[in-house]
Amino acid sequence: MAYVLVTIKEIQDQQAFDEYAEKVRPILKKFRGRWVAIEPKHLTRAGAWPYVRTVIVEFPTIADAERWYDSPEYREIIPLRQRAIDANIIMVRGLAEKG
Repeated sequence: MAYVLVTIKEIQDQQAFDEYAEKVRPILKKFRGRWVAIEPKHLTRAGAWPYVRTVIVEFPTIADAERWYDSPEYREIIPLRQRAIDANIIMVRGLAEKG
């Protein structure tokens, strides 16, 4: 497995964010991605977490995650995402994929 972690610092345009969420759903599905966590009310137990929302998306492999992000379909909605949110997006391999 591989994971895409999205930490949202700020939602800048709620309407654009809602539109992005609807448009990204079928693209994730096409590339075998699925949301495993969407948390606007996280529980910080130590340290600081300066994000208003955290999202975790699971993919079968890191290659699937990269194909999703680099796909023409996703590239088309990146400007919408950039208008909607200020966020970090990282990809990590699950332990099983690291071998």
